[in-house]
Amino acid sequence: MANKKKLVLIDGNALIHRAFHAFSRANLVSPTGEPTGGTFGFAMMLLDIFTKLRPDYIAVAFDTGKPTFRHEEYKEYKAQRVKAPQELYDQIPRIQELVETFNIPVFLKEGFEADDVIGTLARQAPQDIDVYIATGDMDALQLVNNHTFVYAPRKGFADIVTYNTEKVLETKGLLPEQMIDFKGLRGDPSDNIPGVPGIGEVTAKKLLFEFKTMENIYQNLDKIKEKTRILLRDNEKIALQSKKLATILTDIPIELNLKKAEAIEFNPEEVRQLFDKLGFRSLINKIPNGTLKVSTNQRSFFEKAPKGASKFKDRNIAKISKGMGYIQKLDKDLEPVLRKMEKNGILLDVSFLEKMKRDVSARLQKLTQKIYREAGEEFNIASPLQLANILFNKLKLPTTNPEFPMLNIRKTKTGYSTSVSELEKLIGQHNIIGLILEYRQLAKLKNTYLETLPQQVDKNNRIHTTYAQDTSTGRLSSSDPNLQNIPIRTELGAEVRKAFVAPPGKKILKADYSQIELRIVAHLAKDETMIEAFKRGEDIHARTAAEITGKKMNEITKAERRIAKTVNFSILYGVSPWGLAARSNMSVAQARKYIEKYFKIYSNVKKYMKNTIAFAQKHGYVKTLLGRKRYIPEIDSKIPPMRAAAERAAANMPIQGTAADMIKAAMIEIDKKLSKVSPDAKMLLQVHDELVFEVPTKDVPKVSKLVKTVMENVYKLDVPILADTKSGKSWGETK
Repeated sequence: MANKKKLVLIDGNALIHRAFHAFSRANLVSPTGEPTGGTFGFAMMLLDIFTKLRPDYIAVAFDTGKPTFRHEEYKEYKAQRVKAPQELYDQIPRIQELVETFNIPVFLKEGFEADDVIGTLARQAPQDIDVYIATGDMDALQLVNNHTFVYAPRKGFADIVTYNTEKVLETKGLLPEQMIDFKGLRGDPSDNIPGVPGIGEVTAKKLLFEFKTMENIYQNLDKIKEKTRILLRDNEKIALQSKKLATILTDIPIELNLKKAEAIEFNPEEVRQLFDKLGFRSLINKIPNGTLKVSTNQRSFFEKAPKGASKFKDRNIAKISKGMGYIQKLDKDLEPVLRKMEKNGILLDVSFLEKMKRDVSARLQKLTQKIYREAGEEFNIASPLQLANILFNKLKLPTTNPEFPMLNIRKTKTGYSTSVSELEKLIGQHNIIGLILEYRQLAKLKNTYLETLPQQVDKNNRIHTTYAQDTSTGRLSSSDPNLQNIPIRTELGAEVRKAFVAPPGKKILKADYSQIELRIVAHLAKDETMIEAFKRGEDIHARTAAEITGKKMNEITKAERRIAKTVNFSILYGVSPWGLAARSNMSVAQARKYIEKYFKIYSNVKKYMKNTIAFAQKHGYVKTLLGRKRYIPEIDSKIPPMRAAAERAAANMPIQGTAADMIKAAMIEIDKKLSKVSPDAKMLLQVHDELVFEVPTKDVPKVSKLVKTVMENVYKLDVPILADTKSGKSWGETK
């Protein structure tokens, strides 16, 4: 095998995602402030491939970004997948530029995923060539055979594993060809592949160990225990469809052109210039001398590193931030706290969610019939095209609003949009709109939480998220699953939180900051009116409503307070009169007057926003109270919408970012002291300005006191910082 030529096929999309999340905590940015963590990881992987695999042929496959045959086969395919942070998508053009600079050919095929492109190219490779699939997606393990291997980074990019048949069997307990049968039985929550309800990982592996294939399982149902047999029998169609969805195609209409895929020469100076522009000085010394095809008898194909160029030479990401400023130290010190929280997980009441799922399914069935009656015919409610046809062609609902142009329905390449934001513009126009919005809400609740969460628990029914410090404001993000996105605003959505429970003898303790971003605004803007309101302990939303309406605070209605609350928080994001009108059911003229009055009352807030934008225009960045910087290169854009968005980001980032920095500092301090106050207490979750703990019932008062004290004193503002605590048997009870 050592003498055989090598073809490396890179799954571009999978590696982009893996690299982005691996380096998110390092908060890497270019000298111009452009986020580069994903690009850095991808570049590092390319260099690893060149030096270790030394390919004779190489190619990258990308998704086209358009629906594939799997979406046509199963409408819910990947439907619940949470959209990745915008910072990831922003880096894709750079990664494509990187691939182009290295002269690596790109393969893609409309209607198919990058997996299918790679599967087909790998199958077409001659038997005398070894194929290495570089990917972060373990779906590719099904392609492993005697001359096809998977070359994948472990979590964190700490090292690379080469999977052959033996390695797949050792790590997964299955043969490569059984991976699709396994997914057919067990399903795959990340892709929303259903599998057989009630069949988990252990049962699926036992069945495959005994019967080898799914087809053989169904031929031997009489030999399987009754409970499992019934599940398999009643869900045979789902099982077969799930297997089909999980199967990577190896025969799509695309051809492997080895001549095109030859590892040809490139211009090392162009690569060096790109690395320098992106701030990848540590990688410059690893650039091959102009060829990807490396002779084994060369002494070295690396250029000598420039002095001091290897600042990030260590693969250990924790070491990358060594020696940086306070913010880098803050993020670095938080890493072990986050790892502990990820390991702790939180207990999930699976039976509670299963009952909710049955109730929601029944409601969806009733809603479906009501929608059909309003439409006058049956159609696929989940299809944007069919829904648009019903609304705008059959029911003739208006798509333009001459009086309020911001209520015009947005048009896409395929017709009028039926997104939630567009449908909300049509509320009151027809009964069907309210029904569809309710249907969408329930369907999302069912698909994203009620069906998916129970499949993601461990053997102890605890569910574990993954945290990353990958946002431009410094906020944490949560994924696999995203537990920062559990519903709270609707009554039914909030019920989901009741499924997150404490074990016997313990309670869930929640601590959250009270109006922290508004308090930070008061401090940053030095606005005396707002500062005095907070110092007096007043309800800031009622105070705002009273100031604007001229009423006394005790005369303010719930509706007036609600509008004031909308304004208070919308102002932080640079809301326009049109935006406020859409959020508060005002006319644009009323919204404009409201904003004008607001800035007369809190005049320093307007000055703060103006000064912050001016600072960003002069320096190219803004920063939080604790020193976190966000570079905003679009602040001088000649494209008005882009410039306006950059100005809103500039005004908001110091506020949101300071809140993020404060709770991070609080988490580190709480973690240091928690075990001394209550050895069995655990920090479980962070949801932006909220922390969730699992605490022995007897220790709740003292843990609550500790957490509240730390959160309220982690940083001094011109106004009091308040943190509220509440405990209960479930997360939902702490509302």
